Amino acid sequence: MTAQILASELGNLIQDSKRKNTELRTAAEKSLQDLKALPVTSEAQLTADLARRPHFIAPFLIACSTHNAKFGSTGVSCLQRLTVSRALPRERLTEVLEAFKDSVSLSNDVQLKILQALPSLLQNYPAEIRGDLLSTTLQICSALQNAKNFAVSNTAAATLQQLVIAVFDRVAVEDEKALEIPTVTEVTGDAGPIPVRPAALDAYKPSFIRFSSIPPTSTLELIEAILSNHGKIISTHPEQAQVLRTLLMPLIIRSLSDKHSFPISLRIFRILYLLIRNHLAIMPSECEIALGLLNHMLDPDASALWKRALCLETFRGLYSDSRLVLQIYRQFDQQEGKKNILGDNLAAFVRLATEKPYIIGLGQHSTIPPDSNDGRDTSSDQAVAEAGAIAGVIGGPLTDSTPISSHTGISTQWSNLKTPCMEHLDKSDPPNLPETYIYSLVLTCITNLSESLAKFVLPLTVHHDTKSRRKSKTDDLERENSESASPGGRARHLSRTQSYRRKNVPVNPLTLTDHSAHHLIRTSATLVNECWPAVLATCSTFLNAALDTDFYRALVRAVQKFTQVAGLLRLSTPRDAFLTTLGKAAVPSNLVLASVSSPKIQNPETPSSLFSNAKGLLSVDSLVSQASSLSLDKNRRSSHEVSFPMLGPRNLLCLRALLNLAIALGPTLQSAWSIVFETLQMADLIMAMSSHQSGSRTPVATGSRVDTESSLEKVEAETSAVQAAARRLFESTVDYPNDSFMELLQALCKLLNARSNSDSGSRTPTGPGRPTALHQRRMGSVSGISLTTESHARDSIFALNKIGELVALNESRLAQYEPSESGWDIFVRDLVQFSADSGKPASARLLAADILSRTVRQMAEISMTDEQRNVIQTRILFAIQIQISAMHNGDEEDTYSDAEVRIHQIALEALKNVLEQCGEFLVAGWDSVFASLLSIFISQEPDSDEEESRDDVQNGNNLRSVRFEVISKQLARSAFGTVQLVCSDFLAAVPNTSLSTLLEVLLRFCSTKGDLNMSLTATTFFWNVSDFFHSRGDLSSLPKLLNNAQQHSQVRKIVENYSQEGSLPTLWLQVLLNLTTVTVDARPELRNSAVQTIQRIFENYFDQLSSEAWMLCLRTVLFGMVESNLYAQTSIHKESGHAEDELAAWNETTKTVLTSVSKLISTYMDKIDDSAGLGDAWASLLDYLQQYFDCNSHALGASVFITITSVLSGIEQPGTLGADALLKTGSVWKSYFEHRDVWQQRPEPNQEAFVAYAEAFKSIYRLAGSMLDSEIPAMLRNLETCIVESDEVAYSSDLDRMTLLQKRVTECISSVRSETPKLPPFLIQMLSRLVTLPYTSVAANPEKRSPTFVALSKASMSLLQEITIKHIGDKDIYSTGAFSLALASLLKPIEEKYVWPREGKPPTLWQEGSSTALTILEDGLPHFIKSTNLNAESTKAIWTQIVGLAGAITRAQVSSAIPVASIEKEENFDVSAFEKLRNLITLPLGSSVVSDSLRRTYTRNLFTTSIIHPTSPGEIPDLTSAPLEGLYKIRYGQTKDPEPTLRTEMAYECLKELLSLVSVLDSSAERIKLAQAVAPYFILRAALPLRMYVADHPLRGRMPMPESQRHELLFVLRALGELKSEPAAIPDVEGVKSRFRKHLHRLYPLLVKVSNVARADRQVFEGAAKLLEAVGSEFGVGEE
Repeated sequence: MTAQILASELGNLIQDSKRKNTELRTAAEKSLQDLKALPVTSEAQLTADLARRPHFIAPFLIACSTHNAKFGSTGVSCLQRLTVSRALPRERLTEVLEAFKDSVSLSNDVQLKILQALPSLLQNYPAEIRGDLLSTTLQICSALQNAKNFAVSNTAAATLQQLVIAVFDRVAVEDEKALEIPTVTEVTGDAGPIPVRPAALDAYKPSFIRFSSIPPTSTLELIEAILSNHGKIISTHPEQAQVLRTLLMPLIIRSLSDKHSFPISLRIFRILYLLIRNHLAIMPSECEIALGLLNHMLDPDASALWKRALCLETFRGLYSDSRLVLQIYRQFDQQEGKKNILGDNLAAFVRLATEKPYIIGLGQHSTIPPDSNDGRDTSSDQAVAEAGAIAGVIGGPLTDSTPISSHTGISTQWSNLKTPCMEHLDKSDPPNLPETYIYSLVLTCITNLSESLAKFVLPLTVHHDTKSRRKSKTDDLERENSESASPGGRARHLSRTQSYRRKNVPVNPLTLTDHSAHHLIRTSATLVNECWPAVLATCSTFLNAALDTDFYRALVRAVQKFTQVAGLLRLSTPRDAFLTTLGKAAVPSNLVLASVSSPKIQNPETPSSLFSNAKGLLSVDSLVSQASSLSLDKNRRSSHEVSFPMLGPRNLLCLRALLNLAIALGPTLQSAWSIVFETLQMADLIMAMSSHQSGSRTPVATGSRVDTESSLEKVEAETSAVQAAARRLFESTVDYPNDSFMELLQALCKLLNARSNSDSGSRTPTGPGRPTALHQRRMGSVSGISLTTESHARDSIFALNKIGELVALNESRLAQYEPSESGWDIFVRDLVQFSADSGKPASARLLAADILSRTVRQMAEISMTDEQRNVIQTRILFAIQIQISAMHNGDEEDTYSDAEVRIHQIALEALKNVLEQCGEFLVAGWDSVFASLLSIFISQEPDSDEEESRDDVQNGNNLRSVRFEVISKQLARSAFGTVQLVCSDFLAAVPNTSLSTLLEVLLRFCSTKGDLNMSLTATTFFWNVSDFFHSRGDLSSLPKLLNNAQQHSQVRKIVENYSQEGSLPTLWLQVLLNLTTVTVDARPELRNSAVQTIQRIFENYFDQLSSEAWMLCLRTVLFGMVESNLYAQTSIHKESGHAEDELAAWNETTKTVLTSVSKLISTYMDKIDDSAGLGDAWASLLDYLQQYFDCNSHALGASVFITITSVLSGIEQPGTLGADALLKTGSVWKSYFEHRDVWQQRPEPNQEAFVAYAEAFKSIYRLAGSMLDSEIPAMLRNLETCIVESDEVAYSSDLDRMTLLQKRVTECISSVRSETPKLPPFLIQMLSRLVTLPYTSVAANPEKRSPTFVALSKASMSLLQEITIKHIGDKDIYSTGAFSLALASLLKPIEEKYVWPREGKPPTLWQEGSSTALTILEDGLPHFIKSTNLNAESTKAIWTQIVGLAGAITRAQVSSAIPVASIEKEENFDVSAFEKLRNLITLPLGSSVVSDSLRRTYTRNLFTTSIIHPTSPGEIPDLTSAPLEGLYKIRYGQTKDPEPTLRTEMAYECLKELLSLVSVLDSSAERIKLAQAVAPYFILRAALPLRMYVADHPLRGRMPMPESQRHELLFVLRALGELKSEPAAIPDVEGVKSRFRKHLHRLYPLLVKVSNVARADRQVFEGAAKLLEAVGSEFGVGEE
């Protein structure tokens, strides 16, 4: 392709030069021929062939020399192509350059071709283009640079720069082969001749070439290019440095002072920047002058704005190089006599930052530039930042005199240039700079300075373990362990070295004396220590200016980096100052004032709503609280909006930076921790305030409406970042050394205990000591605003949360090291003191207690796997103990606030959790456990009376319930949960010496009022503990241990002493004694449970207790329990005002006590070897039992007698107890009724007591037998009294069945041996009284609700019959009136037949009485008749009862309401009974010993019962004195039919008995007396139907006579006709003599009247007629 182009170009030359230039044509033709003659195989071959032909380029050289545009263009073009192809002959290069030089003035195309050829020429012929040729080449470029065409000029400038750079490139190549290339010459230098090599000489010569007139800008750009590309060559070549010092730097310095145009100044600054950056070391003086000029030019009066901007851009670049910064500082600021370059520069920044405050929007804190529309930083940030402006958070509005800028504040939108001034190389005029541009540059400079220092210092602080150090790590540990355990010193740790993780403490770079950059390290420390005030002042200014997000974040990052560098270099003063500044930015002081001065919204629901977010700032809840409040209230507006302060995203950004610094510098912060935490504390307050108030007001912003959702997102984003930083901060403390950790903990504790009496304010610290904490809210009043208790509570809660989080992360540290080294002592002491301080807010005190408790629980878990668990457990349990004891130390009164109670409860819950976690692995700290449990009790001081009473009781060996009060029920429940764990699962882990304390705890829980279930459970635990003691101890040693002590007080003292020593047998007895104390508790359920527990314990150990041990327990425990109960009962009954329920409950307890005692005595009866001892014990128990009677309570009496019965029922032989004991038992039994009078004054249910009384009698009588014969009557009288005075049994009836008492008494009576002399009459009389008891009890006390005694009466009849018949031959029963009384008692129910309403089931009382009476009479009447020595009175009494019995059997007051069938059945019973009685008494009744009056009474009763139809008043005369008076008087007739009696059969039976008695039989004296007694009544009885018929029948007419009357009339008529009356019974009628018909003579007038009236009534008439005939026959009518 090249050959064709060359051939074409040569052809054109030939054609164009035919006539004009023969030389040119000839040369062209020759070259064309040569070209054609060459074999063209490849481009490389062609290039080589052409290079070997020097004359080939002749046409082209001639063409250039013609100065013809056309020929020159062709010649230059071909030469350029040959240059590129390396086809130029080397020997003709000079001519080629001359040709190019001749063509410089040709057209622009030619000029461009020349410029294209020169770089290729230099590149392809480096060995030839040297010296003059190189100079010619450069001159050609410089000449073209002056071309008027901009394209050519610019291309020439670029080409020149390229050529020069190529020259220096050759120097770099030459330097690489310096040993191979010799020097060629020497140049003059300041220190003498300087040898140089060829390439170096070429690079040196252009400095002295006289170029064509080149524009200054081009020259400066060329210089910049050289410095930029080959700065190293210039630094390493003295000749070049010489050029810089002697030529360039003076030019630069002069140019800085002169007023040059912007392009020149711009390039001057660029070159200066390169010189300072790369060649400071080779020309320090010149750089010092230049840097000083730059600092001077920053003065607003010294330079234009654009020059100041160039200066700042220069410094911006310088500050970005850490080593350069340190080098400048070390070169100048640190050297005496030198200028403070960096110091002055930073001071200039301070002045510049405050030059125009209104332009940067300087205020009280940072804000968003008002015109910023950056999508990343919307006006919502401004809204959040300016919320509360009404309250004065942000400064007042600008006045009219304030200069107004088009833009206020620094923002990337208007404060930055898209292209920095230093890059405006194509501009002839300076750019239009924003007023805030220089401020943005200052910010960038500060940022670069901080970044540079951080880049240098931070890597030096990292630990780098070498292989050798890692290898020796184990050896170091072993050496430290051996040293710490040496005899000369105390062990410093438990299981690890003193340093927890020393490698996590950042290395102090100043200690790296062997480091190669140690001098720079020291320089950096000096720079920070000297320049920090200027940096801080500048940063503080901009922190309060209006910056957009990017600038603000960069500024905060700069502050953070600078602070970190200061901290790592251990420069406490600048570190603390910058931390304080960050704290101010995070929580401005005016924001705090606005928080406390904002109107408070009172929440009626909870006064402590401020503490609802008590976890603190570093928790998720708190951090999101204000963002949540924005979200909740974003659409709510009130009519009267009140703004309130909030932390905006920028505040949170600063807060995050502060936290990040704390993370980075943590182990080195020391006292500076207070700055971090107090800042967080203030932020926590503001967040809490905003969250608290957001429920009732909405945040508002000045200006336009804000984008709340966008603001919420920003707040949440920053919140998340702060949260992460906070989490990392506290997580990083895990690796702190112990001393660093303790410093951190102490800082938090000091914050917790800080007082609120210092003035508000903050200051920048100037000394190495601890700085004044920023924003200390220790103010009394600021403009009338005072911080309330809520704020201080919030402070405390914040500090506590941080302490809790810190300790939670460092539990292993606290567990593994000594308390004094790990911080445990500090932690426990401060939290305990705080929680016990009543002056602190309650919520904070509770939190302190909770943190301590939580830490204890977590350390308990750690102790499970630690070898030193005993030490850890002792430590944590003692912490709980002192926590509790601190709550009550110094309290003069037993009054506890709710907070103290809750703190106490938290500690107890922690104790429980420790036990749950450790379980049987809890090997230490049990004394602290029980001390903590006992702390909930308050011993109640007795009054003087009670104390005196107690002394009396103790002297009497009695016990009284020990009263303990608990501080609160909640505490009791919490503590009891721990007791449950111990007693249920962990008894084996408790040391023996602590078991007595456990028993004391259980006793107090049992004796504590308020929670019955808890006390009952505690009682049950005594049983568990008893089993535990028994399984591990030998109870047979008890008698020996007690050494035969008798008094209860002595026994208790001995048991207590041995129990404290851990003796298991005495501990077992202590269990029982404690339970004995519980048996007199005020709560009945608890008392009863304690008694039952004692009983179960003894029952379980029946086989294990020896006889001696049992007797010891009997007298010590059981009798002590009875004695205690007796004392309690005595005291209660002596006092008045006790409720019935209370008395009943105590009675039930006594019953339980005595029942248990009796069961146990019965159970252990066979184990007792000493019967005498048992008898004495029983006698002692009887003494206690008898004292219960003094309480005058039937309930207690019942319990006593049940006890007696229970014990005696288990004894088979009387000798078991002995006669004396049995007689004493009977005496005690009988003495019960000595209190009968008091019973009547105090009505009380007695049924149960009397039943027990009867049961006891049976048991006593069974064993005592004949020993009690003399006492039996009195004892039976007591039993009878029991029945008589017994109460009605509720929900039961004794009509059909006897009550239990009645049954038991009848059994007692049956069991008595009645053969005892004089006992049968007593028994008969007693039973007789019991028979009539249903009637006599009602008559004696009609209003009393007593039993009916019906069933008892029936049972008594049976017993009466049995005993009477058994002793029927005993004359005493007749002479004493017992027999008469028995008949009288049986007569009573018969007389009440159909009148007494309560009869019960068949047989009825009267039926049973009838049967019993007949049975007794059947056997007894013959013996009675034979008894000749009976006095008349006794005989009369017996017959009187017999006659009354006959009358009662025949009579009955029957009601028509009674069923007819029942009447008939019962009538038949009476008829049968009457027949039996009649057969027994008819003849004896006629005896002379029976008075006539009794016989008349008997017959009169028969007459009365025999009346079938009722008579009219006056119809029957006086039956006693004149029964036959008016015998023939007829009453007035009546037509009303009278109703016959309901017992017609009995009436006819009695009528027949009248006929029988009056009839003639054997005419014996007895019969005659009976006939005489019955005759008047019989005649009257026969006359009644006759007179009725005569009176009524005429009035009836043809109406039939009532059947019953007719039947009676006919029966009488027949009976009269058949009767043969006793002649001696009826006196003769005057003038008439008759033997057996005297009764008809007496009735004759009536019979006549009947016959007259009954003429129409055939049957009656005939009957009457027959009787008249019979009378007539007596008169002799028949004979006639």
